[in-house]
Amino acid sequence: MNSIKIIANGSYLPKYKLENKELNKKYNLEEGWIEKRSGIKTRYYALDETIEEMATKAAINTIKKTKIDIQKIGAIIVTTTSTDKLMPGISYLIQKKLDIKKCMCFDILAGCSGYINAFDIARKYIIAEEIEYVLIVGVEKISKYIDDKDIGTKILLGDGAGATLIGKASKEKIYEKNIESFGQEGEILKCDSNSSLYMNGKEIYKFGITKTVENIQKLLEKSNTSIEDIKYIVPHQSNLRIIENMAKKLNIKKEKIYINIQKIGNTFNASIPIALEELTKSNKIKENDKIVLIGYGGGLNLGSILLEF
Repeated sequence: MNSIKIIANGSYLPKYKLENKELNKKYNLEEGWIEKRSGIKTRYYALDETIEEMATKAAINTIKKTKIDIQKIGAIIVTTTSTDKLMPGISYLIQKKLDIKKCMCFDILAGCSGYINAFDIARKYIIAEEIEYVLIVGVEKISKYIDDKDIGTKILLGDGAGATLIGKASKEKIYEKNIESFGQEGEILKCDSNSSLYMNGKEIYKFGITKTVENIQKLLEKSNTSIEDIKYIVPHQSNLRIIENMAKKLNIKKEKIYINIQKIGNTFNASIPIALEELTKSNKIKENDKIVLIGYGGGLNLGSILLEF
């Protein structure tokens, strides 16, 4: 059987909440200016918390929701763009904190949609029956790479962590993926370890409302699935205007796309798992419902997954 299922989702947001009114005062902005351009009202910054602490808390919050033997987690995959150190990776530190004795760990750098890559990699290990459970963690402390003079990124980005535990399903479930990369265009969103993040907002916006829609349409075609059969699309929470235009181009109601960017901002790799946890926690997803996860960003990287609950 080649089917997997999501066992549990969890997340963690830092303690410090940065509201628009604080940014309005700092940059002398009109009330409503930020929300009009991004849809964001609040975002969170990890001031005294490390990226490893956030990742571990999201992992623990996920595992608490299950009754599995933690020692059966055979792999931990962390996806991020803002790690503090080269060695050991965040995944190894999570293994140490959880005290999992035998586990394969690795961190991947795949831009804002790394969670999609990690999910598909995890599935391959599970259906090959090499590993029983995989823990995927998307985590960012991107605030440390924001240039305070760059209002365009300051109003958008936030910190946080989301995690997903997946395992094998007991019956056949639909799964399809469409992952692609555009390295030739990578300069429009980049960040060196010793510099601030650079984002060409105009080009990212164009990429976000064209390539994503094409990617989803190809995904549905590959899986012989109609957009009407999809209960929810869970996108990378990049910018509300991008997400709303995505809905228009797909000719669907905005309500069919799960959106939480208003509350947490753009958290890069953490955005999809955080949104996924909120969606499942609200009981809006039932067994056999089909959803699409879509990530896009630095690399440039782009990927979507169709899965059945």
